[in-house]
Amino acid sequence: MKKHREINCFLKKRTFFFRNTIFNSNRKFKKNIIWFIILTQNNNIGIGECNPILDQSALNNLKKFEIELRNLSNKILSLKKIEIYYYYKYISFSSILFGLEQAFLSLKTRFPVLYHSEFTYGKEGIPINSLMWLNYFNNVKHAIKEMENLIIKGFLLIKIKINSELFNNQYFVLKEIKKKYPFIKIRVDANGCFNNIQEALYYLNKFYDLDIIDSMEQPILSGNWKSMSEICKKSKIPIALDEELENVNILKEKKRLLDVIQPKYIILKPSINGGFYGTEEWILEANKRKIKWYISSSLESNIGINAIAQWTFIMQKKYNNQGPHGFNTGILYLNNWISSLEIKKGFIWYNPFTKWKIKILLNK
Repeated sequence: MKKHREINCFLKKRTFFFRNTIFNSNRKFKKNIIWFIILTQNNNIGIGECNPILDQSALNNLKKFEIELRNLSNKILSLKKIEIYYYYKYISFSSILFGLEQAFLSLKTRFPVLYHSEFTYGKEGIPINSLMWLNYFNNVKHAIKEMENLIIKGFLLIKIKINSELFNNQYFVLKEIKKKYPFIKIRVDANGCFNNIQEALYYLNKFYDLDIIDSMEQPILSGNWKSMSEICKKSKIPIALDEELENVNILKEKKRLLDVIQPKYIILKPSINGGFYGTEEWILEANKRKIKWYISSSLESNIGINAIAQWTFIMQKKYNNQGPHGFNTGILYLNNWISSLEIKKGFIWYNPFTKWKIKILLNK
């Protein structure tokens, strides 16, 4: 009879460095410190990534974040349970909840697999958008060349970070791209950079004239539901909510937010939207209201992106969603894990024959 071994748990912290400093309208990113929960039981390994970089409450309380992780690790060792509901009351940070979900799922199915599917068998890919950060647009020629390179690589939808200071450059670039590649669609991500309804609508109208914009994410700062609702009503371009969803974790509030603002899209990030469970709640409520959704990473390493991609493939099938989603941020890091994930012709694929290189993570 096979002996059942007790669960073991330890934590690892690693600093990831961006290939280049990258900018959105309110932050610049040079490096990222990520925590990993590692579980072992009966020669099985489970790994979960806890990435606080876009989890604002965690980022503002990193000491508390670290203490909570250590307490959670001790709690796992004392409770010896591998069902996540035993631990909800000990978790206050979304990115920690998401990390623990990943760790338990991959312990049961054997890391790096969390869900067996046509994706993890390497038979189907997931459509994704590419991403251009704000600093790309300081030089118009460079931006056009970069965008053309992405189109040649097979991306049909490109997401760009925007702000009012670089608008003229961005407008010119998109106008040139539209002439040469009329089939390309652009998502613009404002990260709340516009000051009020009037300013947001002014730029939305300008972008609308290009006839290339798929949607605009978060035109004004989150928390202004009434103003955001008015922008959604008056804008000719579909509005997507992103930061607006952060810290809205109670189902009643989720329903109220969607009913008040009535966006056309919501962008969901398991790391900041309450893990897989909390994110699926948003999906269910969005579907009831015919609001479109897609999933995005939160600057995770390949371990986190692997988990999100596998889960998203399941959600796509379950709710008949076509994407494209936002999973190509892993390529931003110099020292990312070598993994089974591959980006080809505008899709992310899982190659089951590629060995992950994570030995450094597993050494206590």
